[in-house]
This record gives sequence, structure tokens and C-alpha cells, in this order.
Amino acid sequence: MSKVLIAGATGTVGGLVVEEALRKGADVRVLVRDKSRAAGLAGRVEIVQGDLGDPEAVRTALQGTEAAFYVSPHEADEVVLASTFRKEAERAQARVVFAGFHIDDPDEREAAIRSLPAYESKLRLAGDLADSDVRAVMVNLTNYAQNDEIFREDILSGTFPTPLHPDGVNRVDLRDAAELVASALTDMEFPSGSYTVVGPESLNGEQSAQIWAEELGTPVRYTGDDPGWRTAFAARLSGRKLEDWIRSFEFLGSIPSPTDPRDVEAVTAVLGHAPRSFRTYVRDTVASW
Repeated sequence: MSKVLIAGATGTVGGLVVEEALRKGADVRVLVRDKSRAAGLAGRVEIVQGDLGDPEAVRTALQGTEAAFYVSPHEADEVVLASTFRKEAERAQARVVFAGFHIDDPDEREAAIRSLPAYESKLRLAGDLADSDVRAVMVNLTNYAQNDEIFREDILSGTFPTPLHPDGVNRVDLRDAAELVASALTDMEFPSGSYTVVGPESLNGEQSAQIWAEELGTPVRYTGDDPGWRTAFAARLSGRKLEDWIRSFEFLGSIPSPTDPRDVEAVTAVLGHAPRSFRTYVRDTVASW
């Protein structure tokens, strides 16, 4: 049975990865800053308390593992944290599986940094991991469908405040990403490299709101084209996470993200099934609500 470490296990992405890794029979260890937040995992995983900024804590958490999952937290020193994790993974000879924003080609990466300076730290930390000796699997994600859950109360009250480009943005169900991550964590024969997880279609804000309305059976109005959408974000988020989300959705609201059928075919081949649709995600989420 594979011994794997999952950092960020109390977050949205990490939590889904924990469930998938357990489903695959992995021996799961999680690294968390606050054990109380991981109380729901007690008895199912090994819980290690520690901070990503503490090399000794990261070293202890990685000891004896074959692979580790890393997703960058919303912290100002995110590059330093990723570098610490990478160095300790190299020391432990553990594979790193990363989920986030990565551009494989170094020249294209530098061009993106010049045109999108707000994303420099995220692109550099991902590049550092990809270029290291940790047999990295880089899982690239676009817009998560699960982001909508931050605005649960808004949606249930009849508004969808997330700005998405009128020509559509590809929306990913993180359950698909978690499946791919868990496969890379538990199968050491899983090829290193970059993998792009996509949904089957691109949707704009109006279409996303309409799907929520149809599945809820109540009207939901798109308000992401209102200049005051940042106020709605500030009501649900704070600190660095709020800053990151505003930057991300300023980008997603201004640039279309068309769905490439070749990407859909590629992720279907890796997952062994077609990627889940946004409607499937919404239907399952409404049932859980």
C-alpha cells in the first residue's frame, strides 16, 4: 500500500484528493496547521500538525512517503513555501503531484509572466517544481466549478456574482482533477509531466446562472457583469485569498477560455471516462445542499 502525503487536506482540492486516495487504498498522511480542522479525518488518515513554512515539519511529514500532493496556499510567501516543499521532497525522494497553474515551456512561461505580472509568483513556483528532481506530475486546472460554493448564500438568494467572459470559460469539476491526482500519487508508473484537466464545455456567467436556476427550481440572476461584483467577493472572502480571487476573475471575465476537443479527449483517456459536466456538478451539489 502506497504511503502518500497530502498537504492542504482541509481545503477544497486537498479534501477531494484525500477521498480519492483513500478510495484507491492508499495509506494517507495529511499535513495541517490546525488539527481541529482535520477532526473529520481522524481514524481514516494519519494527521501531522505543522506549517509549510517550517522545513523540519515538512521533512517529518514527508518521511517514509512515496509521493506527496501540493497545492499552493493563498500566502504572500507562496514561492518560498513551494521551494521548501520541493527541497524536502527531493531529500525524501518522494514524487510531487501539483495542482494549479503551470506553463510547461520556459519561454512561454516568461512571456506569460511579462503579460500577467500578477501571476508571476504562481508561475514561478510551479516552474520550480516542474524543473526539479521530484518526478513531478503537474495538473493544470482552469476555473473550478466548486468555486461557486463560496457564493452558496448568494446563489440561494437568487444571484450568481462570478464574472465569466461572455464567450465562455471552461469549467472543471475538481472531482475529475482529484481522480487524476490520486492516480499519480498511488501509481509510481504514472508518467511524470503536465496534464490539463478540462470540463466538456465552456460556459459564460449567464449560462452558469441558468443551470443553477434550473437545478434549484428558482430564479438565479447573473450579476458578474455588475461593476460591484468585487463587493460580493469581499463579503465572502478576505486577505490574500480575496486578492487572488479578484485577480483571477478579472482575468476570467476579460479573456474567453474556449474548450479544445483535443484536451477533452486527452483527459478522457487519462481518467477512463468523460469529464463531468457543469450541470452534473450543480445537480450533485444541489442534492447535497
